[in-house]
Amino acid sequence: MTTKRGRGRSYIIDELDGFRNEDVARAAAYLDELRERVFDQIKDLPQDALDFEAGETKLSIGRLGLHLGWGELSWMKKLSAQTVQNTDDLSTALAPGSLKLFKEPPPKTEAAKGIVALCRRVRNEVTIPVLQGVEDFDESRVEDGSTVRGVITHLQWHWVYHSGHIGLISFEWGSDYEWTMAGPLVTRP
Repeated sequence: MTTKRGRGRSYIIDELDGFRNEDVARAAAYLDELRERVFDQIKDLPQDALDFEAGETKLSIGRLGLHLGWGELSWMKKLSAQTVQNTDDLSTALAPGSLKLFKEPPPKTEAAKGIVALCRRVRNEVTIPVLQGVEDFDESRVEDGSTVRGVITHLQWHWVYHSGHIGLISFEWGSDYEWTMAGPLVTRP
């Protein structure tokens, strides 16, 4: 078994610039940190690790990476006050990560670099532009009544939840991941 020493976890996170609401900017920054942790877990894995199906779960690391991007894109489209433009290619590329397909065996995916690039595109082209325009963190913007805060909190949970799956599948495949700290656990005054 190989062990990768992971990137340091950071808990002192500054809000992102260019946002109308400071709380949204901070929540988006936390989402960035959680996303980067997943990227660090998968970016060095070989193709056979990405395509490895854990038991009969129908889950693979590649599928979960696509699913995380697909989920974020789907939720950001729901949050957007306007139609999100030019995302058809992203939607198509991330479609194998759709929950509708989770009863089928996982597809062979592209290399980790490509999965990370797709997720970064969702972040840069959709998530950040949508969230920068939010003025009220607790505004209900989704048909079911979900608020911006609720959606972002769900996405934060989603990245953490599947990070655990990715770690377990990677371990089962034969690669461990050593969690590290970027520094002491302190908060700002």
